[in-house]
Amino acid sequence: MRILILVLIVMVISCSPPVVFEQAYPSDQEDLKEIPSSFQGAFICESDSALVLISDNSIVLHKTHYFDTNVRHVEEREDCKIVDDKMYVTGRLECIAVTLVNDTLVRGIVKETDTLFVMQEESVARMYNGHLVINQQIKEKEWSVSLLAPEFGGNISFKAITNTTNIKNVKKVTHTTDITSGRDKSSRYRVRPTMKEFDELLADDKVFVECEYLKRVQLDPIFLN
Repeated sequence: MRILILVLIVMVISCSPPVVFEQAYPSDQEDLKEIPSSFQGAFICESDSALVLISDNSIVLHKTHYFDTNVRHVEEREDCKIVDDKMYVTGRLECIAVTLVNDTLVRGIVKETDTLFVMQEESVARMYNGHLVINQQIKEKEWSVSLLAPEFGGNISFKAITNTTNIKNVKKVTHTTDITSGRDKSSRYRVRPTMKEFDELLADDKVFVECEYLKRVQLDPIFLN
């Protein structure tokens, strides 16, 4: 487990959903100028206790990793090295502060900030049936579409098309175009559903899968700016 945490630090994961949309959705709604206040606030991810801050124009994830690992494991890696009380990882701009517990064990904290969404020309938000639909353009005629669904107590269910999405269910609802390229590790499809078909896709929890449940928490307003 200790060396696994170290591996996670140096990994860079990039992916796009198995199903993309030809345009932003819902296609009959205008882009919002800001995220509605009912969706704004501080939330804790139920799965791993990461902090999610939703402002009027962005969604930002804050996550803290606590790790300890054997010094020898670090020394054996070409992409890591320890100098004094800092760990340097190839590809990471800032160093990681660490503590040498003893001659064999090193301990540290990694704080990650990831901007999941920011309102701009290629990232737009639209309301639909009380839900906030997040659209992010991957490239021309390829948009990822996800959903923030309000829940009891101000909590939010985050739903998206993921690798666990049932592609057969998508194909039953709307026409799909195979856009798989040689660089893709699995099949990818593009769709342009009618609004009726879009309704059906949203209603299917095997298409738009719940990825995370966000529990609303009270946080000092200074952290929301």
